[in-house]
Amino acid sequence: MELSEQEIKRAAEIKQWAESRIAELEEETTRLREILSVLDVFLRKTSFQSATTIPKETPATAPRPKKATASEKPTQVSATAEYKEVKPLTRAKDGRLLANAYVSDNSVAIVPASDVVLNSSKPPFKSFFLNRILDGMRSKDMENVSAGRLSEDEALNYNVEEQSGVIKKIVISNYRDKSRLNEIFNTSAWTFARMLEKK
Repeated sequence: MELSEQEIKRAAEIKQWAESRIAELEEETTRLREILSVLDVFLRKTSFQSATTIPKETPATAPRPKKATASEKPTQVSATAEYKEVKPLTRAKDGRLLANAYVSDNSVAIVPASDVVLNSSKPPFKSFFLNRILDGMRSKDMENVSAGRLSEDEALNYNVEEQSGVIKKIVISNYRDKSRLNEIFNTSAWTFARMLEKK
């Protein structure tokens, strides 16, 4: 059966779309495997405790960035800052919107959804997301700073804005590459979902 020129063009477009989707899904699968590896290491270090029962920790390396209070203005990204993408962060099991991530060239601001109340004292926010993920990234950057491969103002840093202990915004600056950004998306969504399960 001969195909018309329009049908051939349409088939080529569908093929290109399918190839693009396969590439996207393969990349997402790779990132998810990386997240699983991080979680495996984390759980091994905590004697295989449930992620929702991990005790709070204080990072041994990399000074904790200053937490913004209600009376302070964030020093990085403001609510009116320009952003190039809004990434919804959803719960895997039911697709519930947990937060929106406002992405700019060098920063990402994670804002919980209006109906999601996240108390910063609930695990695993500090023990996992801050101490393991963000402080871990910052620690690696500071090693590169010490080695002269990175300037100090290029190292990752973050601010957590709270109101009465409730997280209002997390601003992360100098994520620098897509791999880190995807890890931040995946681990923050996982963390928020676990926090909602805590009573």
